Amino acid sequence: MSVRPKYSPARLDRQRRQRLERERRQRAEEEARRRQQAEIREKQRRLEARRQQVQQQAANLTRELSQQQPHLYPEAAPTLHQQLQQQQQTLAKATSEAAVGQVSRQLDQLQTDLQRHLAQKRRDEFAKKRQAECDRQQFALAELHRQLAEIPDGTKFAPHLQADVSQKLKNVKQIIQSGDPTRVRQPLQAAEQALDQYRQQVAERRADWQRRQGEAQENLIALQSLIAGLQADPVVMRWQSGAIAQLEQQCQTAEQAISSEQFEEITPLLAASQQQSQILIDAANTAQLQADQRDYIADSIAQSLESLGFGIIYRQPEHPENPASAVILGAASHGGKGISVSIPTEGEVFYDVEGYSKQTAAAVGGGSAAVCDEASTVISEMHHCLEAEFGIQMGELQWEGKDPNRRIHQADNLPRTDALRVHRRA
Repeated sequence: MSVRPKYSPARLDRQRRQRLERERRQRAEEEARRRQQAEIREKQRRLEARRQQVQQQAANLTRELSQQQPHLYPEAAPTLHQQLQQQQQTLAKATSEAAVGQVSRQLDQLQTDLQRHLAQKRRDEFAKKRQAECDRQQFALAELHRQLAEIPDGTKFAPHLQADVSQKLKNVKQIIQSGDPTRVRQPLQAAEQALDQYRQQVAERRADWQRRQGEAQENLIALQSLIAGLQADPVVMRWQSGAIAQLEQQCQTAEQAISSEQFEEITPLLAASQQQSQILIDAANTAQLQADQRDYIADSIAQSLESLGFGIIYRQPEHPENPASAVILGAASHGGKGISVSIPTEGEVFYDVEGYSKQTAAAVGGGSAAVCDEASTVISEMHHCLEAEFGIQMGELQWEGKDPNRRIHQADNLPRTDALRVHRRA
């Protein structure tokens, strides 16, 4: 074989190019449908996992409510049971992560209400048993300490108010120890008001924190679902696997942001990934269309060579690890003459001929030029077949050392070490 490749440009006619484009659009629509289905499945899986978490939260509250019912007023327990059942019914019908999160927050509120009812009955029962002012104040102080300890995440959401309530309770204790109940009333009332303010602020800030966390989790799920959809698309993974891996790193960044409670960082990550995903899809479709055109031209050249009496002895990618690699065809005739063809995704088609007679002819204007009438004739016949049968228009056959002034009807010949190339009109 010649060490210099031959090449020739190839171009599809408009009708066949439009057909390939139409087929690519149809495949892209199916691929988009599969991506959407993958996203929906991922969102549904995440929703059901979150629903199970909240169902467990409701089960825990149900168990606690049953255990604490003897310590509640008769009218409180049925109300709490009814509200809990309503939330469980809402949870069963919830169709979004946000709706499930709302149920979780309502269950938190019911938990708070339960503790408040329990605290109220404890206070009332103690007041009935102990009428003495000093004993009531001692209980009130202990109850405030208990309620303070029962408020979760106080240090996280309202540390300054927590410190203020603790200091007020310490002052009340010191006044009670002085033995004068009349001096206790105002400081105790102030401590109760401070505790109520502290509880309210913790509840509000926790609710806001849960809302921001829920939004961040929803955005993370959307990002994970987006990537799952892209990974389910074989065309995207064929051409953009490296970029998809980079998007997966965005998921890790988002998870770390949630772990560090930087919830606001997730939204721009999702927006950037959504924008990038469409760019990747468009690029993958463009690359796949070029590969489809390359394969069509390679198939057409193989059939054309067979119609001219050649047998295809090999067909393989030049670089198997690269989907954009040129396709290499090798063909041989019964007479021992061979043609090798390199068809790229874009650019010129190269030919390499073997076994054809070669000679040197005088060039117009002086000097000499390499000619190969027999090989040029075979390739020209193949070009005519490509255009007539497959709609592929091949440009003029070129090679190094060709006489540019030689008459077109005179077929040229090449030395075996020279390459033929053709410009594709694609």
